[in-house]
Amino acid sequence: MKTKYLFTAATCLSVVCLSLAGCSKSDSSTETDSHHDDVVVIDEMPPMLDDHAHPEHGPHGGDLIELGKEDFHAELVHGEQGITIYVLDGAAKTAVAIPSPSVAVSLKHDGSVESFTFAADRQAEDPAENASRFSSTDPKLVQWIDAGAEGNLMISIEGKSYNGKLSHDHDHAGHDH
Repeated sequence: MKTKYLFTAATCLSVVCLSLAGCSKSDSSTETDSHHDDVVVIDEMPPMLDDHAHPEHGPHGGDLIELGKEDFHAELVHGEQGITIYVLDGAAKTAVAIPSPSVAVSLKHDGSVESFTFAADRQAEDPAENASRFSSTDPKLVQWIDAGAEGNLMISIEGKSYNGKLSHDHDHAGHDH
């Protein structure tokens, strides 16, 4: 008896599935397909959305350095007086002051590796004993950055150490060297 009910249930289920799957254009080639008239045809793919919640450049026009999984950012700015690094929030918009007298950058250029120190250069809005801006006027650093050296920024924020990949954008239209 149970087998008869199972067979009947399976048959009914099969009929329902076949009737739902059976609606195709090839079966009704002579009928007007009015329920598909509202379909919009797209000639080209829409632009992909940027999955980052931050701009391409920092608030000072510099190159962004991702710290962690976008927990924070740093901005590398090449100015007339040297190189400046700003510490920013995860959206790369707001300054984040840290209690550090300096930050370090390790660069590789022409097979050589060297570390450079950026001294704290407090901004007016930074709390006492903290800085969100770090600067260096080391001519060798400037030369290496200009030559396309790449490396890492080592920084500690809120008790956690971060390493961020550093590479200077060589589109120099926005600033002079």
